[in-house]
Amino acid sequence: MSVGRLILAGIMVFTFLTAVSFFVLDKKYAVSLAIIDSSVIIFAFLVWLNDKYFHERPGQRVFSISDKAFIDDVIIRQMNMHGITDVVRKENVIEFYKKGHKTGEVRFRTDENGQPVKIDNKYVIEVEAPEYILHNIDHETWSIIGKR
Repeated sequence: MSVGRLILAGIMVFTFLTAVSFFVLDKKYAVSLAIIDSSVIIFAFLVWLNDKYFHERPGQRVFSISDKAFIDDVIIRQMNMHGITDVVRKENVIEFYKKGHKTGEVRFRTDENGQPVKIDNKYVIEVEAPEYILHNIDHETWSIIGKR
């Protein structure tokens, strides 16, 4: 049973107990439980909307990196921390899959010959992933820059 279904089952049990409390408990306690129950339902619905529409929304960042180890050290590790199941490396693209669905990619900017562009001995990469992963990559990148 997934976590979401477990939470939904808990909310349904609590709602059932709240409905029963109107017949068993004093009215002021039953009304208090109903207020708490409706607050939990509204909060759960708002969390679900956030996850569905904003949390997984894809975004894009452009980085210049000095070596390709940055991709393994930072980007792939952050993607793995958020449940990526497959990493597919192609010529100038690294794709990330979560349970068979593509969730992000790292694309090297290329010249007209298909070779990765290097400016001042740094590769230019475009990272496309959900915003929360990009946020974590940003923080880790600034952490690395701050240590130098």
